[in-house]
Amino acid sequence: MKFAVEKISSVVAEINALEKEQQDVLKRDYEIIEKQGIEYVRVRPLQKEIFEIKSNELRSLFKYKAGAIIVIGVVFVKRLKRLPKTKSNSPYND
Repeated sequence: MKFAVEKISSVVAEINALEKEQQDVLKRDYEIIEKQGIEYVRVRPLQKEIFEIKSNELRSLFKYKAGAIIVIGVVFVKRLKRLPKTKSNSPYND
């Protein structure tokens, strides 16, 4: 299904702060959503009404809005594949 992609103002600033190549990746994925459909990009649910678009190391968090619109609320760069394991003071770690 095709959607219009809207970005809140803080997201526009976050995108503008990214490297040019990263901006191009997001632009490409948003254009795919608008021209071909959201099923042509990698999307996964995170919480009840929050979803994630996975674009290489970039993540865009969004919500669906009435009609055929998605609103991008957060964009960030995922730097680590997993959180590093840390040793706590628990006696059960040995």
